[in-house]
Amino acid sequence: MIEHQPKEHGAYAILIIPVLTSFAAVGVSWVGVFVAAASVAGFLAHEPLLVMIGHRGQRARRSATTASRYLLTLTVICIASGVASLISGNVAVRVALIGCVVLATLSFGVAFAGRHRTPLGQTAGVIGLSAPCVPILLAGGMGTGDALKTWVVWLLGFAATTLAVRSVIAFQKHRNRMLHWTGLTAISVFPLSMFVWWMDANDWVLPVIPMVLASWYLMIQPPPAKRLKQIGWSLVGATVLTAISVVVVIP
Repeated sequence: MIEHQPKEHGAYAILIIPVLTSFAAVGVSWVGVFVAAASVAGFLAHEPLLVMIGHRGQRARRSATTASRYLLTLTVICIASGVASLISGNVAVRVALIGCVVLATLSFGVAFAGRHRTPLGQTAGVIGLSAPCVPILLAGGMGTGDALKTWVVWLLGFAATTLAVRSVIAFQKHRNRMLHWTGLTAISVFPLSMFVWWMDANDWVLPVIPMVLASWYLMIQPPPAKRLKQIGWSLVGATVLTAISVVVVIP
């Protein structure tokens, strides 16, 4: 089934690290496990869907029969786990899960339209893939405000790293990077302004700093194409630092 696994490697980190961080922060619960299983299955279903509708090329589409079986299996796991989490979770968890379903549907819609590699598609991916941390945190007993605060950390961090990677690619192709500079500046200014005007915001401003700093480094010193794999691992390292900060700093 390896050929039907998602090719966007950064997406694995966007989904898995917030989920694992959530378990580290609030502990493992059955509801959280169900949410994680549904999220992973839904994420893995993305690739066979693209294969079946022809967005991975005609060569990949020859394996559509295998892809359809894989998609069916993952869909069943996703729905079964999702229903189990809805039944087992409290009202707050259920509301958060409905939100996750809406975001996942939008992400699949973008993929179906063939725009999964565009800025719109990547933005939808960051939002949708990081969202499952909210119901997991709520299921573990974290308050709604702190759960949403944690999600904001991941949204800002992954938005920054995504912009940085796109900027490196644009630099290598000699394209204008003004949009990337503007976006990363806005992302950086937002938590800083919240810290200045809302002094107790340091519990979610501090965790996002490693990812923002790593993004600025890539923006200012874009490495050559042959170091793209090293870029990925460097960003994963910054994300892990953010994850540790989330567990330590956020209540």
